[in-house]
Amino acid sequence: MELKCKVQDYAWGKVGGKSQVAKYASRACKDFQLDENKPYAELWMGVHPNGPSVVAESGQSLADFIRENPDSLGDKVREKFKDQLPFLFKVLSVNKALSIQAHPAKDHAETLH
Repeated sequence: MELKCKVQDYAWGKVGGKSQVAKYASRACKDFQLDENKPYAELWMGVHPNGPSVVAESGQSLADFIRENPDSLGDKVREKFKDQLPFLFKVLSVNKALSIQAHPAKDHAETLH
């Protein structure tokens, strides 16, 4: 299944065609317009509300596709994560040094806040 993925243009990303994120986006997303002066930092693949992926052929959100086709996740993922996609896959194209980020599991995060 081909996805259209969200591109994040954070200031720390590589600029224009030097960014691997921009290269991937230009190949995968027909409506992507490369701006040689803009940073392209992250390519997101998943169901995050700030950058949800879309099924290219139908235009349906990946979240809706999974909701309508939960078997696409496989039995073990469905059982453990209750029919939710358990990750956000990111491709990074870094131009400036970044701190390492670690995000807690959802239940741990809820306990902390």
